[in-house]
Amino acid sequence: MKGEFKIPNSKRKIFFRNLKLKSQNLAIFSLLAAVLSIHSCASLGIVPDGKIMRNNFSRTYNVDFAYFHPRLNLALQDYAQRYKGNSFQVVRLGSDAVIIRGLYQGDQDRGRFPTFVTIKPMSPQKTWMEIKISSSNPEASPEYLERAAKALFQLVEKGTGVRQQE
Repeated sequence: MKGEFKIPNSKRKIFFRNLKLKSQNLAIFSLLAAVLSIHSCASLGIVPDGKIMRNNFSRTYNVDFAYFHPRLNLALQDYAQRYKGNSFQVVRLGSDAVIIRGLYQGDQDRGRFPTFVTIKPMSPQKTWMEIKISSSNPEASPEYLERAAKALFQLVEKGTGVRQQE
């Protein structure tokens, strides 16, 4: 007898060959399915919301969106090449928004921070940029995340040659 079992909400499948359905086999099968289900949920590395600190920071720039976002990406890529441990990648490229996801490493002792940079056009000559920076490190205070975001804004402004709207 040949059988197949697919775990719900997972890509994993279990194949059985020459299985005689007995109560002992069903018990083992049920236990195995439960263990694999628990393992697949545990391997996701879900961190409770209470342990993740998230902060959002935004600025507006007097520059065209189409001019600004390629230079922003280039500035982030140059920074990532110069300073190892940093990485940035465009995850959404559109005429209404550009989203860049990355890992920003400020001070070496604080670790790397998951970072999202969102750029949206506000008008023909205004662009809005938001930095979402988070940390699961309990030593990273909101003040430290704010300093990291300010450092990223300075990096962008220096790399693009664009200053924040007053």
